[in-house]
Formats: sequence, C-alpha cells, structure tokens
Amino acid sequence: MKSVPRQSHPAELSAERGEQRVLRAARRLFVRAGGAAFSARGVAKEAGVSLGAVQHFFPSKDALLAATLEHVLAEFRRAYDRLQEELPFNAEARLLGVIELLVADVWRQDSRKFFLGLHALSCHNAFAARLLRAMCEHHQRRLAGFIGAAGPHLSERQCLDLALQLGAMLDGLMIYTGPGSKTITPRKRLAEVIKHSVLRLIARPA
Repeated sequence: MKSVPRQSHPAELSAERGEQRVLRAARRLFVRAGGAAFSARGVAKEAGVSLGAVQHFFPSKDALLAATLEHVLAEFRRAYDRLQEELPFNAEARLLGVIELLVADVWRQDSRKFFLGLHALSCHNAFAARLLRAMCEHHQRRLAGFIGAAGPHLSERQCLDLALQLGAMLDGLMIYTGPGSKTITPRKRLAEVIKHSVLRLIARPA
C-alpha cells in the first residue's frame, strides 16, 4: 500500500528549511503541469504538506509564483558565480562560457518546460507577464555586461541591443530543441554556431 506523506506544520517546516521544500515542489509542479494547473493547494500536495503550511510562507498564489521564479533564477546566479571562479580573467572567454551555459540549459527538458510554461501563462495572467518582463530585462542587462566587457568599443546601447538579439535567439532554441528534435543539430555544434555568430556581432569594424 502506498504511504501518504505526513502533513507538516509551519513550525516543523521552518526547522527543516521548509520554504525551500515548498519551492522545490512548486518548481516540479510547474514543470509537470504548467501554469494553468499551478496552485497553492497543488504545491502543498506535491510537497506533502498542508495548504496552511504553504500559505504560511507564501500568502497568495502570486507570491508563490514569484518565489518559484526567483528560486529557478537563483540557480542561474550560482552558475554564473561558478563561471566567474572557473574561467580565466578573459572577457571573451567568459562571454562564450555564458553562451555555453545558456545553450546547455535550453537543452534541459525541465528548464524548457518551465520557461515555456511561464511564457504561456503570461499570455493570460498579467502578474506572470510582469514577472516575465522583469526577468527578461534583468537577463538582457546581465548579458549586455558580458558583451560590453568582451567588446569595449561597443556603446551601452549597442550592448543592450546585442543582448536582446542573443536572448531572443536563445529563447527561440526552446522550440527548436524540443523533444524529438535533437537530431537536427547536436547541442555542441549549436553552441559553436551561436558563439561564432556573437563573436562576429561584437567584432570591432575594420
């Protein structure tokens, strides 16, 4: 007989870092079921806790959705930090490392499902649309920083425009690399094509 997860109380969850437990469950649910089925009750069931426990940390669905997105983006910040530590002090190498990281993430099925689900939800949910816009603007500025370091001759406007172009290219890969399409272009080759394209875009005019 399948056991039923024990319902935890907010106090118990605090002791065991329950907020992270809830957010991990929220991410799993969003990836599996999409934004339309995302709810505090569904997250509570996924996490094996009471609805009251989820609402103790996140009083509204909007607060839960925002925290779930922040939870996912925190993974990117940690990955960026690792790049800063591991790559040489070379701006071009760091930009190419970021591209490699982002292409690899697009290739991950759970990541693709999460962000495609967020895009879909934003078409019908004003709060999700604001979250997505803020995320894209932040991502654009972060990419612009890497581009500006690798191409110091570029203006701030040029860096932002190139970051927008690169971000759109990477977002498009979420559809291009969907299930069953990996044979079109291997991930490593696709990353190399994008790297060469970016290097041509940031090159100093002759």
